[in-house]
Formats: sequence, structure tokens, C-alpha cells
Amino acid sequence: MVIVDVFIAFTKIISIHCHAGSTPGSQYQYEYPPYYSGTKLNESHLENANIKYIRQLREKFNHWVENFSSVLRSRNYKKTSFSQCCAASNGKPFSFDDGTMRSLHFDHKMMQSAMWIDAPNELAFGYTRCMMGFLLFNQNPKQILVLGLGGGSLVKYCYQYLPQSNITAVEIDPNVIALRKHFLIPSDDHRLQIIQMDAAKFVTQTEQLFDVILLDGFDADGLVADLSTKKFYMDCKQKLSSNGILVSNLWGDSFDISSIIAQKCLIFNNSVLWCRSIDSYNIISFSFQSLSFTFDHQLKSIAKILSQRFHLELVQIAYRLITSAKFLKELTSSLFSRKHHRQIHSQDIFNEIDEMLRAHDDVPKTRSEWVALNKNFNE
Repeated sequence: MVIVDVFIAFTKIISIHCHAGSTPGSQYQYEYPPYYSGTKLNESHLENANIKYIRQLREKFNHWVENFSSVLRSRNYKKTSFSQCCAASNGKPFSFDDGTMRSLHFDHKMMQSAMWIDAPNELAFGYTRCMMGFLLFNQNPKQILVLGLGGGSLVKYCYQYLPQSNITAVEIDPNVIALRKHFLIPSDDHRLQIIQMDAAKFVTQTEQLFDVILLDGFDADGLVADLSTKKFYMDCKQKLSSNGILVSNLWGDSFDISSIIAQKCLIFNNSVLWCRSIDSYNIISFSFQSLSFTFDHQLKSIAKILSQRFHLELVQIAYRLITSAKFLKELTSSLFSRKHHRQIHSQDIFNEIDEMLRAHDDVPKTRSEWVALNKNFNE
């Protein structure tokens, strides 16, 4: 879920880059997207062609969202085809086609999902690409649980790029599932199952353990309250495998987000990382069942290889996760010392994280800051 006007503030001043590193080693099996056929090219040329193609798609997407937002703000909005489509939906989720783009909406305020009609399996919004940051820690998850279907962006991407994974998606709204074919979500098979059920109940009742849980639970009002409670996060932890990861898409002010991250720090024994989205104010948190990692060198090396393989900005994501890892390590060490080895409470962690998000916001505010940031990542 992205609020269109806020997304525009980013797309007007940023150009998204894919990072082309060295060719992946033989231990990584590269899979080419189905929309590109270049059988006469060698592997290196084919990879570069696909990276260039996806970069162009994302640049076009930025322009499309900007134009879409200007239509929503126009004086003639009520005469637009989108306004008419929204009115005809009678309060139900609806899809809207605009040129080569198809988007999912619950109302006229927020865009829940978007896809390129000619490249439906690629991830348009940066927050979804950020959620795939779990690949830095596990490139071969056997069981993936997606909570909140939306337009199926995460489901489709995982289905194509992770052929060894079994995917279960849970969506409470049958009207969202009814749009499945509109968003070209594959039919259920031995690898994919979409279930209409309350996500909180499903997590409580299922006996399956998952290597990755992707939590993207939003309704027309924002984050679903029942999917943001201490009990729910504890239930999710119990359904993770021994090396499982809970990935959450968070939206709100620093107070709300800090409260959620602080809760997770206690539940997951401080094995929590987070970062800003690539192109919006969404924050993505990664909560680990167990985490032992050399964050600087090892994570950066993995990110350079995987960025090509998965067509994601994993280098940027890795740098941001390293920042949060260092912050949390220093925070817990400082709190433990100040508390004289007494128990640390969520309020202690919350205060520090809230201050960090307010005072050390890593989202650039000006064009020059964005240019400087992108230049550093591309060097």
C-alpha cells in the first residue's frame, strides 16, 4: 500500500538504479524473465539487456504514477475514467487500467498495488522490492507465507524467481481474491495456494512452519490493527522455522513504527533489522528467529551478486540494514550498561528508536541529497 501523493515526492527526485556487479557464479542458477527472448545473446549480454529493460520499466512507472497523481488532483477529477470506475465499484476493491499499467484500489485515496501488464511478475513499488530483502539471508526458502494478497505482486514474483518455494497466500477479503485473474496471479497448484481467511486466525491455527512470512496487511484505513499486536507477532514467531524471517511492511508516523519495532525487538530477542523503502516512506522490518551474521563485508558481497540475479536494489537495502544493525547493537549495549544488567523493557527501546527515526531519518529531503546517495551506491 502506498499513498500516491507521498510516493510522488520521491519519484520526482529519484531515478532508480539496478546495480550490475560481477556475473553470478555457477552455484547460482540465473532465470530469465519470460518477456525477453534473446537466444542469440550470450549470458552476460542477456543479463545486461534484462537489467536495462527493468530499469526502463521502473523509470516509466515513476512517470506514470506522477501523471496519475496529477489526474487525482485535477479540477476535472470527477469527469475522469478513474473517478467513474471508483464510483461504479460501490465500495468494493477494483482494478483500473491506464495504458500499460493496471492498479488495485480500495478507494480514490490509496493505490494498493500496481503492475505492468506486459511484465506482470516484476515488482513496481519499491517497498515490495525492499520486502524481498530477505533474499540476502535466505535465497532458497522452502515455505513462504504471504499475509495480504493485494494485487499479488509478492506472490507472482516469488512464484517466478523462487521455483523451489511453496507459497501460501492468505487474504480475508473475497473481493480482492475475485480480482486474481485481473492481476494475472497463477492458478493454485502444487506450489501455490491462496486461502480466504483472517490472517491472524490462520497463523494461530496452521501447523505449517514457514521459512519466510511476508506481512503486508492493509485495508482502506492503513495497517490492520489485528496484524500489529504483540500476540500476533508472537504467533508469527512460533510459526517460523529455525532460521525463519518475518518481513513486515510498516506505514505511519515514527511513534507508531517505533512502538512496533520495539515490540519485535523484545519478542525476537533483538534480532530485528529495518530500513526505509526504496521510493516511499514505508519502513520494512525484518525479524529473525535466529540471526548470526557479519554485516559489513559478507552482506555487501552477497548483495552485489544477488542484485543481478533477482533484479533488485539489494545493495542499497544491504547498506540500510547494516545501519540499523549497528544502531541496535549500540543501543542494546548502552541500555544494558545503563540498566546495570536489569531487564530492558520495550519502552526503553521505543524511546531510542523513536528518537533515531525522528533525528536520523535516512530519507533524503532534497534532490542533491538523492543524487549524492545514488552516486555513492553506484561507485
